[in-house]
Parts: sequence; structure tokens; C-alpha cells
Amino acid sequence: MDQAIFRLGLSVPATSLYLLIDSLSDSGAPLTRETVLRFWNTSPAELDLAFTELVARRVAGSDPLGAWRLRPGGEWV
Repeated sequence: MDQAIFRLGLSVPATSLYLLIDSLSDSGAPLTRETVLRFWNTSPAELDLAFTELVARRVAGSDPLGAWRLRPGGEWV
């Protein structure tokens, strides 16, 4: 986990999503919306908003097949 995530001024849901994705990544779980939804504790709409925020700040991204990934901290804005 990159501690810089706490200095970006993200919303609580976006920060929580980053932490969840990072944890799932460390465990080797596939990083897809469906996988994350199994562990997400608010609505799917809230998940989508949080992911959109992470993408806008270049913290996360997805490939054409829908797999999610975290970007290196040096790419965040």
C-alpha cells in the first residue's frame, strides 16, 4: 500500500476502495468489479462512483476486458 493515498484528499469511499483493491491484489484475487462487489459494504452505485474517482485521479484503471488495476503512486494526480 502506498501511504500517499491518504494525502490525495479522496472521498472516504474512494480511499476505502483503494485499500480493498490493494488487499485483494496482495491476495492474488482477480481484480474485477464482480470480485470487489463481494467484499464491498455499500451499494454497487457507490462502488462505481468510488472507482470513477480513482480513475479520474489516475490511481486505478481497467483494461478492455474489465480487469481493474492500481497504478503506481508516481502516476497519481
